[in-house]
Amino acid sequence: MENVFYFKNINSIGGCESFFYYLAKKYEFTLYYKEGNPEQIKRLARLIKVRKYKEPIKCDKFFCNYGFDIEVEANEYYHIVHCDYKKVWFSPIQYKGFNYIGVSKLACDSFKELTGKDIELSYNPIVLDTTCEMKKREGKLKLISATRLTREKGLNRMQRLAYILDKAKIDYEWTIFTNRKREAVGKNVIYKEPKLDIIDEIKKADFLVQLSDCEAYCYSVVEALSCGTPVIVTDLPVFKELGINDSNAIICDMNMSNFTIDKIQKEFNFKYEAPKDNWSKWISSKKEYDPNEKVKVKVLRRYTDLVLGSLTKGFYEMTQERASYLEAKDLVEICD
Repeated sequence: MENVFYFKNINSIGGCESFFYYLAKKYEFTLYYKEGNPEQIKRLARLIKVRKYKEPIKCDKFFCNYGFDIEVEANEYYHIVHCDYKKVWFSPIQYKGFNYIGVSKLACDSFKELTGKDIELSYNPIVLDTTCEMKKREGKLKLISATRLTREKGLNRMQRLAYILDKAKIDYEWTIFTNRKREAVGKNVIYKEPKLDIIDEIKKADFLVQLSDCEAYCYSVVEALSCGTPVIVTDLPVFKELGINDSNAIICDMNMSNFTIDKIQKEFNFKYEAPKDNWSKWISSKKEYDPNEKVKVKVLRRYTDLVLGSLTKGFYEMTQERASYLEAKDLVEICD
């Protein structure tokens, strides 16, 4: 194998999951994991090989995210820095013989400040099948967020924003895609289960809201701006780095003291382009990959397959996409 990426837990949603999805749209690699959401695995398996880790790996280049706990023999080793280490509770991970890549200048600078090591920069990739569209606001104000409802992701600021809108009697609807709902944000908030792709919903919104304590990139904000939806964000250094300013955003103080109702009445007219990635420096551009190519699998227990019917323990052939999905559900093992 040429290029292998590893991420221990592939969740239903998240920044790393978006990173792998967009990276897979542009580049060739194999992704290994230990635990994974089957639907997320299925989406990724339409683009790249996705495998559950079972035995030591040999490859040319190995890339890990937030550490690794597997056996790997590679010619080159890389660790990807996805966070602002000065703002999180854990220290930078350092491995002997590893190179480091930061997903923003902020991530690179925070790593260097705490370790003394210079690291290379490659922005997160993004590939959207849409264009930046200008739109005129009509009817009630439509807000959207896709975030955990936690302190570090700005729960208190979200509650403050809802309070300001409610007090001013603004006719609004705020849709929040989250897997943590017990913390109430406001009475005009609609909570929805996370989805793999909410680009269509973002395009229909008047603003995407992301009021975090810190970010080292933030895919939802970049996705929103890329399809013409302005954002309501906190005043974070990385947002300036990513080209977020008064022309495409409402930028709030950490205590929300500068947010006023008149700001949401402003009509935004902008064209946004996300910073370009340069992952081609390390991995190959997209090659031929066929998710319908047949692979051999070992069925681990009796089950009824939607395509193949009733299966018992033994060996079968099925498509790569189907095999990866079932492997994430611990029903089969792929025999590479």
